[in-house]
Amino acid sequence: MTSVKMPQLGETVVEGTILKWLKAEGETVELDEPLFEISTDKVDTEVPSVASGTLTKILVPEGATVSVGTELAVIEGEAAGAGALVSVAPASATSAPVTASAQAAKLPDRGPRSQILSPLVRKLAAEHGVDLARVQGTGTGGRITKNDVLAAAAPPAPAAPAPAAVQAVPMPAPAVAMGGEEVIPVPHIRGLIAEHMKRSLEVSARAWNAVEVNMENVARLRERSKEAFKAREGFGLTYMPFVTRAVTEALFAFPMVNSELRGDQIVVKHYVNMGIAVSYEEGLIVPVLKGADTMNLLGMARGINDLALRARAKKLLPDEVHGGTFTITNPGPFGSLISVPIINQPESAILGFDSVEKRPVVIDDAIAIRHMVYLSLSWDHRLIDGALASQFLSRVKQNLETWDFAEDLAL
Repeated sequence: MTSVKMPQLGETVVEGTILKWLKAEGETVELDEPLFEISTDKVDTEVPSVASGTLTKILVPEGATVSVGTELAVIEGEAAGAGALVSVAPASATSAPVTASAQAAKLPDRGPRSQILSPLVRKLAAEHGVDLARVQGTGTGGRITKNDVLAAAAPPAPAAPAPAAVQAVPMPAPAVAMGGEEVIPVPHIRGLIAEHMKRSLEVSARAWNAVEVNMENVARLRERSKEAFKAREGFGLTYMPFVTRAVTEALFAFPMVNSELRGDQIVVKHYVNMGIAVSYEEGLIVPVLKGADTMNLLGMARGINDLALRARAKKLLPDEVHGGTFTITNPGPFGSLISVPIINQPESAILGFDSVEKRPVVIDDAIAIRHMVYLSLSWDHRLIDGALASQFLSRVKQNLETWDFAEDLAL
């Protein structure tokens, strides 16, 4: 018999709310199979089963809030795989400096992931010839599960046929008016977003400005590298790592932008934990890329991809959405040209990175077509003035337009 308890998902978490049981009493469950969803003050996440067997009794109903360590359910069957009460060590807020030569010699890890591998996972990997170092885990904390190994062993899907020419689509007929109203309860995560955004506008003196950046060099590098990058890494190369790398350096050049107001004191942070805003079905969440200042471009790309995948799969730990020093939000994939984001408290600024578009620009008194983007900065006027905000944005612009990022990709 295995007792399922409310897990300790991070040092700041003392309780959680059961949102949904994914298995009913009497159903069988496998080790690491999602068993229930919980909500903390920062994140909603799925919790996997700690054992294989039959869920014989649910002790805490949906909607109940209980303390860490509270017994939630009972599983009859095989022994627990990693303990009925899971405790995950929080990521450190800072990391030791890493030299550029060391970064080039040793590629950064794919992101936070447990190195504990079950015997079943090792056996399947050996049978199918799967390199576990290249498998993206979807279990708790990035742990590799049986399904991850089987997915990695599956043959690649056939290439998609070339898209047909786009045909004009007739406009749909006007919708028939249905009348009436629909009342929808505010989802838990939407309530947290609303409270956080409202509080930010109440406590900060928000101002903003923007610059236009020539992304031609970055766009060309991305275009010629994307196929080899995806073949090696297993995910696409986006613009976000380039922007994150450029912003991180600018934060060291202008550290007041990487600060926090605590009462009558200003706390300037000489490390960068980069918040990366991720949209998903329920709304918006900001996982934190801890120690971004110690990573090169490749390390950032891996870390951002890992956080985004686990955010959308509800696999983040509460500590992974705490401790940010600066945030980047990217509404560009949805067609936004320029945005004015709300500051993620208690940070002092947030960068909006919008859609990269081909536009006519004047270069040496001639009109040319270039990949351009607007970068906007919302900043707290209690800590930052317009001159500093403009200098910071100009530094980010300069980095994106002049840096040679190719070496960092190690292709």
